Amino acid sequence: MSLPQPNILKQRKQLLLVLLAFFIIYGLISFVNHYNFRTAALDLGMFNQALYAYSRGHAANYTLDPSGVSYPFLSTHFSPITLLYTPVYYLAGSYSFLLIQICSILFGAYGSYKVAFYLTGGQHKAAMLILLQFLITWGTFSAVAFDFHNNVVGAMFVPWIMYYFLKGKAGPLWLISILFLMTQETMALWFPFIMTGLLLNFRSSWSHRQLLRLHLPLVLAGTLYAMLIVFYVMPLLQGSEQNLQFSRYTHLGGGTASELVVNLITHPLHTIQVLFSNTLNDHLYDYIKVEFYAALLLSGGIFILLRPAFLIMLIPVIAQKMLSNTFTFWGTNAQYSIEYIPVLCAATISFFSAGKDRKPILLYVSLLLTTATTVKLLDSRISKWYYPELVRIYQPAHYRPYVNNHEVYDALSLIPPDVASTASLSLAPHIANRFALYHFPVVKDAVYMALLKHEHDAWPAETPGAYLDLIDQYKKDSNWTIIRETKDVVILKRADQL
Repeated sequence: MSLPQPNILKQRKQLLLVLLAFFIIYGLISFVNHYNFRTAALDLGMFNQALYAYSRGHAANYTLDPSGVSYPFLSTHFSPITLLYTPVYYLAGSYSFLLIQICSILFGAYGSYKVAFYLTGGQHKAAMLILLQFLITWGTFSAVAFDFHNNVVGAMFVPWIMYYFLKGKAGPLWLISILFLMTQETMALWFPFIMTGLLLNFRSSWSHRQLLRLHLPLVLAGTLYAMLIVFYVMPLLQGSEQNLQFSRYTHLGGGTASELVVNLITHPLHTIQVLFSNTLNDHLYDYIKVEFYAALLLSGGIFILLRPAFLIMLIPVIAQKMLSNTFTFWGTNAQYSIEYIPVLCAATISFFSAGKDRKPILLYVSLLLTTATTVKLLDSRISKWYYPELVRIYQPAHYRPYVNNHEVYDALSLIPPDVASTASLSLAPHIANRFALYHFPVVKDAVYMALLKHEHDAWPAETPGAYLDLIDQYKKDSNWTIIRETKDVVILKRADQL
């Protein structure tokens, strides 16, 4: 067996060093946030509770809804891939999903490297520039700064779907596609558009026979799966006539999903207007969409316009975010921008590789603009609910806890596992090792309360003052006994359970 050539070893070393560097960067964001109680019941607490149930061989339930209603976990987002994460739980506990998310981003970045390497005929430098663009784009930083979400994992399979499509490898393409579909029902809705965009861009990668025997069945299977999950399985699990996720789009008219689609198609001008405008009748949310589109264009989006087949891939993603009545979907925060990144990078390298005389300076400029956009958004942004201390690892505020961590962790250790409990916003992810966990002020059959005495944890109370007043009421309630209280935290237990 021949040994790798020196230049290949050098390339692999560069690749590994970059991936390691970003593992550290993302870890400093995500792990530090969790340790400093900056993760939340929704969604990390919800996922941690589900993984605890799966690790015990039980079906997972979602009991953290602020309304107090409980649902099967898969009714929130249909993500059966969560079952496959169970082995990680035994190694990393409440940090499991954060570790999985970081590793999945690095996996997706490596997939983009492979796509770029293939399209450029083995140009390592060009592929490395695409890898860096992928890792530096603001969407990755926003995602790792806010808990865990399976759409991040799903988006990271997209470069590998592209790669195996380009290579014409049927087996790996089927496997990656199945894993992709398992991550979340929105990925299933996205899948036909990804495959259509790939076919329009890279038709020569497949013979007519392959298209009929692999591509077409794959697209049909994905589409049928999406229809089944979105329109039948999820409403059934939710105990609803139709998927509750569609409540975000009722302002567009139509009482059902089919009526909604018809309205969007038959009123195209109105649909376009909604894609770009603030529909909440509150000037507080003006220009969030403008900021997002500007960031998208500066981070490789211009190449999507130059290679418009890639725009087809983004139709369901843009529609899901921008047609929603939820302003957090519109902007550059949290996990809502992660799906764009693989497509941005693919469009960039596709445009570059399509021209014989295009110089690497094009990729350097693209990387520079992407970096500048990310730096600007780390500094400030129009999108609401942006908390700089969650992501600015270059400032002391990121590492400085707002509570006495030692005292809080010591207090949480008094709550035994698998006992029904209620917890405030940022404590829930740390005590999710139980089947019944509620989002305070929901109490129900909870035996323990774990509450941070800080305005940071006030949601879903109307005001911080109302939240702190409610804590005081329970402290004075004879049905509850304080078993530990410090300046920052209070642990209460039902008096009849002492």
